Amino acid sequence: VFLDRDDQGIKQRWYEIEHLKGRKAYTIDLPGSLELAGIGDPVTAETVWVGSQFGDEFTTDPLYEPYRKADAFRFPYWLQPETRYIGPAWYVKHITLPIQEDSLWQLLLERPHWETRVWMNGVFLGSCDSLSVPHRYEVPSGMSSSVALVIRVDNRMIHEVGPNAHSISDQTQGPWNGIVGQLALVRIPKLSLGEVRILPNVQRSSLLCMIDVANRTGYETAVTIRIEREGKAPAILTKPTACATTVFHLEIVDVPLWDEYDPALENLRVVLETEQSLVEEKLIQVGLRSIEAKGKYLFINGRQTFLRGTVECCVFPKTGHPPMEEPYWDYLFSQSRKFGLNHLRFHSWCPPEAAFAVADRMGFYLQVECPVWKNQGVAFDGNKVFDDWLFTESQRIVAEYGNHPSFLLFASGNEPDGRDKEVLGLWASSWNQRDGRRLHTSASGWPALEENAYQVLPQPRIQAWGEGLASRINALPPETCTDYTAICEQYPGPVVTHEMGQWCVFPDFSEMGEYTGYLKPRNFEVFYDILARRGIADQADRFLEASGFQQMLCYKEEIEAAMRTRNLAGFQLLALTDFPGQGTALEGVLNAFWQEKGYCSGEQFRRFCADVVLLARLPKRYYTFGETLQADIELANFGSSDLAKIEVNWSLIGEHGGLLAGGVLCSGHHSLRGVHSLATLSLSIPELATAQKLTLRLTLDEPRRENAWDVWAFPKAVDLESRDVLVTRAWDEASQQVLLSGGKMLLLTSGNTEVALGFSSVFWNTSWTGRQAPHTLGMVVDAEHPVFSAFPTEHHSNWQWWELVHGSNAMVLDGLATDISALVQPIDTWFRSHKLGLLFECSVGRGRLMVCSMDLTSDLEHRLVARQLYHSVLSYMQSQQFNPGCTLSLEEIDALLAVQETRA
Repeated sequence: VFLDRDDQGIKQRWYEIEHLKGRKAYTIDLPGSLELAGIGDPVTAETVWVGSQFGDEFTTDPLYEPYRKADAFRFPYWLQPETRYIGPAWYVKHITLPIQEDSLWQLLLERPHWETRVWMNGVFLGSCDSLSVPHRYEVPSGMSSSVALVIRVDNRMIHEVGPNAHSISDQTQGPWNGIVGQLALVRIPKLSLGEVRILPNVQRSSLLCMIDVANRTGYETAVTIRIEREGKAPAILTKPTACATTVFHLEIVDVPLWDEYDPALENLRVVLETEQSLVEEKLIQVGLRSIEAKGKYLFINGRQTFLRGTVECCVFPKTGHPPMEEPYWDYLFSQSRKFGLNHLRFHSWCPPEAAFAVADRMGFYLQVECPVWKNQGVAFDGNKVFDDWLFTESQRIVAEYGNHPSFLLFASGNEPDGRDKEVLGLWASSWNQRDGRRLHTSASGWPALEENAYQVLPQPRIQAWGEGLASRINALPPETCTDYTAICEQYPGPVVTHEMGQWCVFPDFSEMGEYTGYLKPRNFEVFYDILARRGIADQADRFLEASGFQQMLCYKEEIEAAMRTRNLAGFQLLALTDFPGQGTALEGVLNAFWQEKGYCSGEQFRRFCADVVLLARLPKRYYTFGETLQADIELANFGSSDLAKIEVNWSLIGEHGGLLAGGVLCSGHHSLRGVHSLATLSLSIPELATAQKLTLRLTLDEPRRENAWDVWAFPKAVDLESRDVLVTRAWDEASQQVLLSGGKMLLLTSGNTEVALGFSSVFWNTSWTGRQAPHTLGMVVDAEHPVFSAFPTEHHSNWQWWELVHGSNAMVLDGLATDISALVQPIDTWFRSHKLGLLFECSVGRGRLMVCSMDLTSDLEHRLVARQLYHSVLSYMQSQQFNPGCTLSLEEIDALLAVQETRA
């Protein structure tokens, strides 16, 4: 391969072998890429990336100065290749071409990146600029058998698809240069089979096969098309073909239906023959299914369907490029199904044939997109050349993959900007009119157009982009009643939630050893180094576990709110897996390799994300002893059939696993498809010895399903007398004297606002979102500490902590000479990794001090959780157990409080 750094190869006629003599050549194995072969320039601080950067930490913050150095360059915003080359590269190979009088040869390049131009013995065969389908070149007749094959691959921005489109961006696969998948010379008879289009007809249980026959023999001849399938009589049609393309129409009948529950496939052998001989045959796999949008719902084969999907962003760190063989796709779709999903959206890219084949076999529903994300600096601006390319690319995608039953939905790309409505309205309407095999929408995210057969919109979510602490999950007390019915009614047709979730966890640094290929985890190295410089690297595993639990709380409520919405057609998560670009968005329950992280299994996830899910509408999660808990119980049934004579049981479980109450909620109930009410559960919270977390559990007998929700029960009254504890907000001479005299003090401070504290986990990540709040990922709690002896908590936050963190600020504990272990420690974003605290204790002189930045004293009549923690803290401080293990001086406390005030 020869690198054409100055783009002079065409001008200097590099396609003629003699013009390459004396130029530097590299050896490369194809299929492959320059990057995988280590060919290109080392990545440095001067590397020009393809992708937007919204965070400024790397370029301006002193914290990141060590990673900008030339000899230790590490980029924090996405995975980093070792080498990089952008521009034309000329791949040269000498081949022997067998001479075939009755045939032509076609060169097949399954997945080049990006534009190819091909010469044989200096003869130009053509060019192709598709990012989605194989590039095919017909070899001219009369070509000699000894061939110098020259392929020019150009990975520059051939068409302005957008710097963050996952088809080309450094955010995901990167703009690699090469050819992967199948590279072959294919024999094409002069009388040959062309495109085969399969049109399903569910009402007739049949498939209409439209088969092109190309005749380049120079004379008319009669040909027969025969479609064979196992155990059935063949479909046969004979007619003459002229010197052009003739279309044969054959119907095959008695075809079983294909869907997620029974992905029945027919293996067709399409045979082209003349009276003299069999000329050519193709083996194709097809399935019979329909997809319709009726009102607010999607129907597959006439059955209402709810899409439970995730977004796949072309994240394949070992190779950069997508897998071209089936085994990895088997693994990927199996993991998706293990976590209760039936749908996958390919975000601004189109997968290869292997993905479709596996999805067909497994009954998985796909949304495919053109390789476009015109946003963040580019837009639909009236460029007719680009608009034409978009329509052409979509036609190529449908021609190549349109027969696959798994290819259910099609969009032009992601989140467009500019004059998108006029271009994409035409795109959606034209495709919906011309091809009824799937549904089409203008783009994912927006615009919501009448022309769309369905809408993919971000509005039905807990947290909107930029909403920060004003979102429902952060601004309103926890409940499980909210749904998005009113939102869905505002838009025409079925609505699918766009990029739902985006709830992050702390990095799993044990994952770094998995990056053995093209892309390296330099971003993870930066984040671990920052953690170590803060002196808390030993807490990384605890941060992962605690933030993982917080992430699951967010995803459970997010998904259940979607499933409670009776007029919602589905959701697309962002995402089941991590997205290691756009600043590094660790929002997955699985890592970038589709591996579990240790805190959530597929079985746990399927309790609230499956085809059949039990739902409880709880108006609140905090109760007092003797209060009535009332919940409307529903069943979301999107299984293979209606459910007859079901039985649902309920139980109330105590903190230590004991059964407090239970019974049969309904028996002999008939549940149709969709979301339906089962019964209203009403129970009295028992009088307990202590405040407790209680679990409401529901079980369905057949199919076996279970779901559960935590609530908290508190006494109606608690002792809040401070006695010998000084409770104060003042850090002054008088309060300090109490400590110096051997007294006890609960110091209530406001913390600081540099680290925005919220209940939810970080949304997407704090870099890409411009430090959108919250900046934290849950918290680590020292649950065994006696300060919590009267307060129910685990080692991580749960919904009872919402009341305590709402409106509070964390304390930044960096830089203290004495190491303090906070009793309640929020987990900071990995971009900063401040050591934080909401509650800590220490000795000062002869005295003992507890410092708290949560509101423990206001409106306690209505704030049951805060009242209970206040009681627990006072009880502990009044006991003999209050004996802090570390000592701070007055000066250190002064400095710590000054930091909070300065930053606030």
